[in-house]
Amino acid sequence: MDSYNTRRTLIERVKNQHDDDSWGEFVQVYQDYIYAIIRRMGINQHDADDLLQQVLLNLWNTLPQLDFDRIKRFRSVLSNITRHRVIDFMRKRGNEAKRLEKTAQEEILHYLSTLNLSEIDVIADREWKIHLTNLAIEKVAPRFSGQAVNIFRMSLKGLGVKEIASELGLKENSVYRLRNRVKACLIEEVDRLREDLE
Repeated sequence: MDSYNTRRTLIERVKNQHDDDSWGEFVQVYQDYIYAIIRRMGINQHDADDLLQQVLLNLWNTLPQLDFDRIKRFRSVLSNITRHRVIDFMRKRGNEAKRLEKTAQEEILHYLSTLNLSEIDVIADREWKIHLTNLAIEKVAPRFSGQAVNIFRMSLKGLGVKEIASELGLKENSVYRLRNRVKACLIEEVDRLREDLE
């Protein structure tokens, strides 16, 4: 995908359930974010894959009725639908566990009671920032040649300028310059994505 359409344009197109290209683009843009929320809510990988499909199906059914003018942040719609699917899943698991083992059901119900809305919002906000950063890095990486993006990724992992310079055989001032160029471009891209996708 060469460029992201604004959320309004993309969502308007996705409202047509027969527009497979738009749906594919929508899934490409938002599925990693949805999946990250599911996993951060304590769901294992196998169940998270199934839940992701349930959330996407729910969105596919919901989007045609969506009143876009009443939505401030589209990612809130995504996180709310995801949260409801996960809670439904946990309740269903709790009912199944009830038949098998009372202790397992009590653990699940306790987990559900401890997950309050503000905690889920914190998870959703954190995962959204990570999601936007990943999309931005993917988008800006082709603009740079050589070690620039690699330097930036190494700095994100906590490596200092001296360590990066030593590991890559570069001068420290080159590391600073390349890292800052990528960072400036990345900040600009994150701002654009935030405007387009939230």
